[in-house]
Amino acid sequence: MTVSEKADKDELRVEIEREHFVRAALLAASLGIGEEEIQDIRLKALRQISAEYRNAPGTKSLAQQYGFSKQKVKNLLEKYAEEKRKEGNDKVLAHCYDLSAGEYLSFEEWVDQLLKDWDK
Repeated sequence: MTVSEKADKDELRVEIEREHFVRAALLAASLGIGEEEIQDIRLKALRQISAEYRNAPGTKSLAQQYGFSKQKVKNLLEKYAEEKRKEGNDKVLAHCYDLSAGEYLSFEEWVDQLLKDWDK
C-alpha cells in the first residue's frame, strides 16, 4: 500500500468515526472500496439524513443518487425504526417539529409524509 492509499483509507476511517456518512460514501466509492462496504456506508448516510435530520428533500436526493427506489427507502426506514424500537432507543423515533407539515411528527409519520410527497 502506498503512502497515498494509506492516507486515503485513514481519511475514510476518520469520516466514518465522525459519522460523516455522506462524505464517507463518496470517498469509499472514489477509493474503489468493495461494493458491500460502500452500500453499508450509504445506508448509514440515508438513515442519518432521514432519522437524525428529518431532511425530506435530502433523503430523496440521496436515495436517487444511490439508486434506491421509493419502495426500497420505505423498507429501509421501516426496518431502521423497528431496530431502534427493539434496542429501546426511541429518541430518534420521537415526535419532532416538521416545518413543511407545520406540526410535530413521529419518525413513522415523517416517513409516511416523505413517501406521500415523493413524486411531487
